[in-house]
Parts: sequence; structure tokens; C-alpha cells
Amino acid sequence: MRAVRAAVGPDFPISLRVSQWKQQDYAARLAATPDEMRAWLLPLVEAGVDILHCSQRRFQVAEFPEIDGESGLNFAGWAKKLTGATTISVGSVGLNSDFGTAFRGEGGQTSPLDALIRRMEREEFDLIAVGRSLITDAAWPQKIGSGRLDALKGFDAKDIAELV
Repeated sequence: MRAVRAAVGPDFPISLRVSQWKQQDYAARLAATPDEMRAWLLPLVEAGVDILHCSQRRFQVAEFPEIDGESGLNFAGWAKKLTGATTISVGSVGLNSDFGTAFRGEGGQTSPLDALIRRMEREEFDLIAVGRSLITDAAWPQKIGSGRLDALKGFDAKDIAELV
């Protein structure tokens, strides 16, 4: 990271995608505690990373519920708290029907959209990313923005094979 920072200069933003979980093992964790997470991420930020793009399976799930039951920070929330870096959260945004239901105004307090709004309002993380929904439906943002929720295509893992 230091070499990258030196090569691009101080004004070029460096974003690094990081993840605790693995698709092959949802229980896998690189850091079991906030202190372990700090020891892993802080050196990257100190070396020049500006933005931590924090991937987790579901953005609305607390990273350390056994430690942080009250605020329930997700992976990006903990990364921001521990390093001070700008963070992007990602994980299952828009993959289920509850998300679309919430955009139609039919969602309750427990909908993924409500969880996203609450987390954004309390500045848990700085940005949210959408991944798999865009792989299946490149027009997802336009459809959401124009309220054409019935036109959304559901995610299908087969769509990933088309990218190869």
C-alpha cells in the first residue's frame, strides 16, 4: 500500500475491498474481535488506503453481536470506528423481495431498506454498494429510481457465469 500511495500521490483516492466472510464458509472470520480487526485494518489505512470497501454477507447484520449488542455495527461500521477511514458497506443489497417491497412503501420497520436508512442516518458507514443485483439487472438503479419495481429481475447465480 505504501508503494501504491507513493506511485499515485497524495491526492489520488485508494479504495481497498476487504471482507471477513468467505462464500465457501459463511462462518469464516479473519478477526474474531474488534482489536484483531483494528490490527488487520489500521496498518492498511496508515499505509495510504483512503476507503475501505467492506464486504459482508448481509449489510444489516452486526459484525460482533456478542460484543456490540447495543449498536450492532456492521463490518463497515466497525472499520470506520476503528480506523477513521471512509467506508463502503455491501452485502445482499436489493437481493430479496423485502427490499423491493420497502421501496413501494409496503415495508415495515424490519425491512432491509429501513435498516439501510437507519444505518446511513447514524453515519455507521459512508456509502452503500450494490453488486449482485447489478450483475443480473444492469438497469437496477434506473428501475429503483423510477419506481419500476415490478420490472426488477431477481438475482440468479447463473448470471455470474456470463461474466467469465
